[in-house]
Amino acid sequence: MSESATRYGEGDEVATPDGRGVVAAVLTDDFAFPQGGGEDDYADVSASDDQPAYVVGLETVGSAVYRASALEASNLEDDDATQSTDGDAETDIVDEDVNGLDDLPEGWDRDSVLEYWSSIGGSWEECAEDLTDEFEDERAKEHCSAMKDEVLRTQRWRNRF
Repeated sequence: MSESATRYGEGDEVATPDGRGVVAAVLTDDFAFPQGGGEDDYADVSASDDQPAYVVGLETVGSAVYRASALEASNLEDDDATQSTDGDAETDIVDEDVNGLDDLPEGWDRDSVLEYWSSIGGSWEECAEDLTDEFEDERAKEHCSAMKDEVLRTQRWRNRF
């Protein structure tokens, strides 16, 4: 099966070689993805319409970039769903110390953030639109930024993808 034959969208729940997660971004242009070294440590990732790169927030830890061939549809809530796949990540897992959960309502944890992120289609814009009914516009954007920080376990996504 060709790589472009299997495509996933933002918010899709998937299994990866590193465990289950939620697609947080589908990128079709080359980009730099944060790595663990330091503030200026990024991995260059090539992406195109024919070979998109999928940024996946992992269920147990951080996020990484994958190709479609390394992903499989899954379900975060189903214990019988595929837990992991064969293949390799395009990047190392980034798992930085972020305070994403600190800025969210009491009782929210990583699982609830990933489930919500999936339910709104994995998009910061959709999140902001969804939460604007409950919060004022600026507070909704702050909550969505905190959630995406937690999904990706880094703040270095901002102004990049």
